[in-house]
Amino acid sequence: MSVPLTVALCSNRPGLLLSALDRLSGVLGADDHLVVIVDTAADAATQRRLAEPADRRRTVFFNGATIGLSYSRNLALKEAPTRHVVFVDDDIVPTTDAMEDLRTALTGGAHVAGTRITADLQGRRTPWWLTAGQLHYLGSHHPDLPASIWGGCFALDRDHARLLGIDFDSRLGRVGTNLASAEDTTLVRRLAALGATTAVLHDRQVRHLIPAHRLRPGYLLRRAYWQGRSEVRRRTAGSGLHKEWRRNRSGGPGARPAVLAVLYIAAVLTGIGRELLEQARRRP
Repeated sequence: MSVPLTVALCSNRPGLLLSALDRLSGVLGADDHLVVIVDTAADAATQRRLAEPADRRRTVFFNGATIGLSYSRNLALKEAPTRHVVFVDDDIVPTTDAMEDLRTALTGGAHVAGTRITADLQGRRTPWWLTAGQLHYLGSHHPDLPASIWGGCFALDRDHARLLGIDFDSRLGRVGTNLASAEDTTLVRRLAALGATTAVLHDRQVRHLIPAHRLRPGYLLRRAYWQGRSEVRRRTAGSGLHKEWRRNRSGGPGARPAVLAVLYIAAVLTGIGRELLEQARRRP
């Protein structure tokens, strides 16, 4: 017997939510529920549009201010009416097959499961400063390497996580316009370390819609910078730096990936240094 799901959509971008809700409405099962967390001070008109009782299976929560992705995801876990929760970002294009495969993995006993996420540049040409080695800065998997469980589309056994006392770390994840990350992978690592069963659906993919501004070098370098800061926050600066070097060098053979790897690693190192400095300043 398959399990019912709560699909959680956490966003601080109200302009994307209506389209995201339309995409999700087509992949929900009859017994599934949708929880929407709006992590910004939405105006009254936006609140009315999002809270319209068009679907009895939808519940919308407004944080009233920008508190952060980890806070919103923890709220979704608290308010989900089902044991199993699937997190889908507001710029992900889910499919019925992906949702059903996640459901199957959970029904089979997985405590956390994720799909492959592919970058959809929406018809734009790939710029020269972007190779497959930088796709992780766009929340998308390298097409030639195994996938791992990432926050754009993954499922969680909420009750098992509660039993282990694990939730999303509030020090990690985006808050407003910063590009902090790793709240998702940190949660997965903590669960796995305590014996949770994980499942990666390597052959099932969803698309991540990449807007034009995220293809600019400034965005990608800023994302690498915040990757460094996030690695310090979760106390993995050394191993994280090595991981980032391997990722950036995986863009393919030749001089260009090597040069880009040095460039992006410099941004990661800058983030590591900045976070260490700020933590030192906060110590009594």
